[in-house]
Amino acid sequence: MAKALPIPLFARDRLERTRRRRGLLAAAALGSCLALSGCQSTVGRAVLSRISPRYDESLANGMVRPEDATPGRFLTRYLNPATTPHVSASKEPKSLSMSNEGWKPIKVDPDPKADEELEAAQNLYRQGKYSEADSAFKSLAKKHKGKPWGEKAQYLLAESYYEQKKYAYANDAYEQLYKDYPGTQYLDKLVSREFAIAQKWLLSSEGKAKPEERFSWTDAFTGRAHLVDTTGYAISALEHVREHDPTGPLSDDALIKLADHYYEAKNYDDAGMYYDQLVTDHPKSEHLQKAQLASIDSKLKAYMGPEYDGTGLDGAKEMIKQTMAAFPERQASSEKLYHTLDVINDQYAERAYTTGMYYKKTGKIISAEYYLSMVSAKWPKSEWAKKAKTEVAALSKLPRQESKPSKIMSQPGQADPFSSGPASGGGGNGMGTNGGGGMGGMGSMMGGMGGMG
Repeated sequence: MAKALPIPLFARDRLERTRRRRGLLAAAALGSCLALSGCQSTVGRAVLSRISPRYDESLANGMVRPEDATPGRFLTRYLNPATTPHVSASKEPKSLSMSNEGWKPIKVDPDPKADEELEAAQNLYRQGKYSEADSAFKSLAKKHKGKPWGEKAQYLLAESYYEQKKYAYANDAYEQLYKDYPGTQYLDKLVSREFAIAQKWLLSSEGKAKPEERFSWTDAFTGRAHLVDTTGYAISALEHVREHDPTGPLSDDALIKLADHYYEAKNYDDAGMYYDQLVTDHPKSEHLQKAQLASIDSKLKAYMGPEYDGTGLDGAKEMIKQTMAAFPERQASSEKLYHTLDVINDQYAERAYTTGMYYKKTGKIISAEYYLSMVSAKWPKSEWAKKAKTEVAALSKLPRQESKPSKIMSQPGQADPFSSGPASGGGGNGMGTNGGGGMGGMGSMMGGMGGMG
């Protein structure tokens, strides 16, 4: 019987890598099946450990410490996610504080007395003794400011006010919480509460709330609302929602609320600004198409006519292009947008016609012909094209004359366009060595005196 030849070194390495890959794939497949079926018993782990690779190679490029690279590390993390070094075992998020090295968890020594005081205050809150609980929370928030007990006390104080429907006090307490603890673990709850308070105030100020939910001036004495400018405080609360959690789930909701409020108040400039912010900052928002269409409408309604700024027309035209590109399948909307484009083009034609007539009135015949001819060339189907052709025909019979630039449009240091003297700095008043005739230009040094020698 022939003797088996030894396997070359490179072939052995390839076989070893193949075994490891197959073992890893099999372990992952079986682990997924067991996880889906809920089988994570000791028997399941034993089966998986027999086919698991010796070391976890999925995080071999410096993503785990060498001491963490133990046998079966991948499956250990997969079956026990709470024990992985990349996931905290604590179910409750930790508060953060800013330092020179960035955000870090707040670390303090245990304080059993503070725990007891906080628990006693919470018991008062649970029993409905809000007045006593509020006093206790205020005291603890002040006493343990900058520590976890102070943070939780401030949060519970705000929650207590909210449960008592003292929305003005609650909003102030939430803002104080964010001011003292920018990295607070209660950020999600804080933002949702401020959003809810802002909605209540807006609905009441706009007259859309139910009779029992409307606020009056007497609510200022109970803390439900402010004495004046309820709308302003509601807008401020919505702005805080965006500022505190700009990428959160309520940020785009706050933006659409702000934009809709200004739109209903016929403040189309501010409405368009907020709609544009939503389109730019939240391209995947459920409010995207509504914001795009409302932005176009706001810009057109904010447009005041051909004698005023036309930036809004340019913005509306660009937003129409974005909307068509984002929702090509919505034919009905596209037809309305094409009609809106026609309206915008008609406004462009009117602006050019109005500009041409202005130059005609001021005697700038060449400039008038330029703008009026532009109307016929760019917008031949517009009603303004017919008027422009009539005006161009009348202008062709008028004499031409040179139009000198305005003095205020001359660049610093240049000659006076209405003077017959030489260029800047050369003429003066005849007092220099080579002084020219006449008063000369103003010169680059405001005087044009020339040389004194």
